[in-house]
Amino acid sequence: MSPSPPSSPSSTAPTPTSAAGLVSIASPAPTTRRIPPPCWTNDETLALLDSYRDKWLSLRRANLRAAHWDEVCAAVSLRCRSLPGATPKTSLQCRHKIEKLRKRYRSERKRALSLNPSAPPSSPWIFFPHLHSMENPNPNPNPNPNPPLAVAVRYESDDDADNEEAYLPCRPVMANGGGAGLKFKIPKAVRSRSIGSRPIPIPNPRGSGEDPMGEVVRALTALGEGYVRAERAKMEMAREMEQARMEAELRRTETVLDAQRRIVDLVVGEIALGKKKRKRAKIAAAAASGQDS
Repeated sequence: MSPSPPSSPSSTAPTPTSAAGLVSIASPAPTTRRIPPPCWTNDETLALLDSYRDKWLSLRRANLRAAHWDEVCAAVSLRCRSLPGATPKTSLQCRHKIEKLRKRYRSERKRALSLNPSAPPSSPWIFFPHLHSMENPNPNPNPNPNPPLAVAVRYESDDDADNEEAYLPCRPVMANGGGAGLKFKIPKAVRSRSIGSRPIPIPNPRGSGEDPMGEVVRALTALGEGYVRAERAKMEMAREMEQARMEAELRRTETVLDAQRRIVDLVVGEIALGKKKRKRAKIAAAAASGQDS
């Protein structure tokens, strides 16, 4: 009997399926576009600074709470209601904007003082005079932070981490009687330069003749003198306490010695009295025996 022929591989192997039937191609997830925060125009920023300054000074430079920020937001909306293109702002946006403005002011002031410590701090930043008058104890009653611009300038603020854009006031250019305005974007290389204006000098309330390093040296000297006086007072107190302790120890020693001396005198007196009594007893016994004999 002859063996059966082997089965063909093609007859036993399963029919392969296509890759498209086994692997499902996932559709790409829809990308969510981040909505940029509302832009602050220059007029809106000035309205925010004025409203914040009024509330801050009314609270005697104390920190603003949530209710105070709501009042500032309402004041900004009231000031900006007649401005064209003004957008509504929330109290949280007002608070974040103030924090960014003050941070930028501190960096600009530090940079100005590092360049010329003896001169009043100044900066080409348009909001610097306004913030400087607000932060200093003798502010300028009529700050003029607006430079004489005739074109609308749009730029990105350096201190806005969330790509928030600030605007200079949009004023049309009047050329040959026309009212068409121009708008252009300032590149990053010239953001810190002056735009058609000079830095407005702000008088130094402490006086321009004083050296800040001299004030630091005087403060450190006064601190060192106070520390030396405190250490001397502590040493004098320790000396007095040690002297009082030694006097108390001396009095205690004298008291102990006096008590021991009295005890010794008492013991010696008792011993002498006992000897006298025994001697008298012997004499009396001898006299009694002589009389009996």
